[in-house]
Amino acid sequence: MHLEVLDPCRDPEPPDWEDFRQGEGLTAIWAYDVIAASSEGSWARPLLAVFRDGDRITGAVGAVYLGLRWPDSDRAPRPRREPIILDVRLPGHSNGPTWHFSADVPPEARRSLLLRFERAVARLLGWGLAGTLYRMVAEPHLPLVARRGAIVRDSPGSTLLPLSWTSVEGWIGSLSRDRRKSLRRQTRRVDEAADLTVREGRARLDLDPAELAELNRRHTDRLASRFDPRAPLPAAYFRDLLRRDDVRVISYHEADRLLAFSIVYEHPTSPVSGPWAALRPEEGGRKDLYFDSYVRIIRRAIEAGAKQVLFGRGRVDIKLSLGFEHVPMKFVVVPRWVMG
Repeated sequence: MHLEVLDPCRDPEPPDWEDFRQGEGLTAIWAYDVIAASSEGSWARPLLAVFRDGDRITGAVGAVYLGLRWPDSDRAPRPRREPIILDVRLPGHSNGPTWHFSADVPPEARRSLLLRFERAVARLLGWGLAGTLYRMVAEPHLPLVARRGAIVRDSPGSTLLPLSWTSVEGWIGSLSRDRRKSLRRQTRRVDEAADLTVREGRARLDLDPAELAELNRRHTDRLASRFDPRAPLPAAYFRDLLRRDDVRVISYHEADRLLAFSIVYEHPTSPVSGPWAALRPEEGGRKDLYFDSYVRIIRRAIEAGAKQVLFGRGRVDIKLSLGFEHVPMKFVVVPRWVMG
């Protein structure tokens, strides 16, 4: 099995990558140009490792690496010049670690391939690599990355909504009485607001990528922590997403002002709810929009015949009240001396 570790900001897209991505049902998060755009002006730089059996791509690992920086600095990490952390997640993704293998790659081979990936990245990034973080590992996949010397802790986990209804009203009707009433009231207020415009669709060239990036940065800053730093997604990232036919955006506007937006990565059976960002009520935003966006996402998924919607981490209590399922996950820290 051949392994190539690519810097999407510098290296050309590997042959057959798009065929692999689409054939394996990977969303736009994995599109090579989207990965590359995520690092423009960012302090996190992406890597994509590609495994081949002969000429056929059989697996991939997406990650970013982070270096030391001053607060608010957007300086890129400097391999071989400062301590580096490898973070196995792609920008915009919060449903699990970003590795994927074809169905014919057995579990025991996947573990050895991930170890090979760690060794290859260690050679690439040099002496400063302090370790690898696998932030959201579903418990059945824990044996692939856990080992003696690694630190394993509970992570916030992820959420999903299995779709067993024929209409969005069926879903709403399955919820508690209070939640049903509040959802219907919130969506009615949005529909009846004369000064509010809701736009929804793919290839949203009417939106300003810089405006989305700034709103997302302000939202992300409120969620980031010392142990979970989140590099802001730049305007270039949203520019590449907005023009795609497999990305849908719901946006809320008051006159010419963007109040909130939600991005959905389309998939025939498992669409993914991606970045959500909104102005706070004290900034001129509206609190009903968050719940209205969920109703719109679920309505569209049911109408398209999807089996489930992936909603990522965060606000678990609210999501449970909406009928979502919590997916327990682990956080695995692999220090350099036990990598590979």
